[in-house]
Amino acid sequence: MSVSLRGADVRDIAFIMTCERRPGYEPFVGRWPQDKHRLRLADPEFTYLVGEAESHGIGFAILHRTWMRPQNLYLKRIAVHDAGRGHGKRLLSALTDWVFAKTDTHRFWLEVVEHNERARGLYRGLGWKEEGLVREGYFDDRLLRRGSFVQMSILSTEWRQ
Repeated sequence: MSVSLRGADVRDIAFIMTCERRPGYEPFVGRWPQDKHRLRLADPEFTYLVGEAESHGIGFAILHRTWMRPQNLYLKRIAVHDAGRGHGKRLLSALTDWVFAKTDTHRFWLEVVEHNERARGLYRGLGWKEEGLVREGYFDDRLLRRGSFVQMSILSTEWRQ
């Protein structure tokens, strides 16, 4: 089953918010209210993409680019609607191909919650490299303590190989 990507618009916000709020995602996937998604959709520094397979939405991704880091594209958020079906791997693979084929990105990077071994394994399996630890980079409201991120990336030269 191949995954196609299309640009999202305000009509996709309900689907995006449903994906963000799937059971078990709270410790790993950020979530925004509808108003913030509307603002980010209108912001040229953000790109929203919806992944589809067999003409059904399977997930989404939010990319963030900034003038501060030219040719570095940040994967702000990625989530699938139904985990455990292989959609995450297919979505991330299609997204990585899209980024390097459709943009001038040299370094595609993300931060993943340190204890999210499932996601880290997925990223490593698709060629992403762990670069380091962002120590105590966020506050975990559920556990009432700070948590760390692992920063990961894949370079265009690595993707081409």
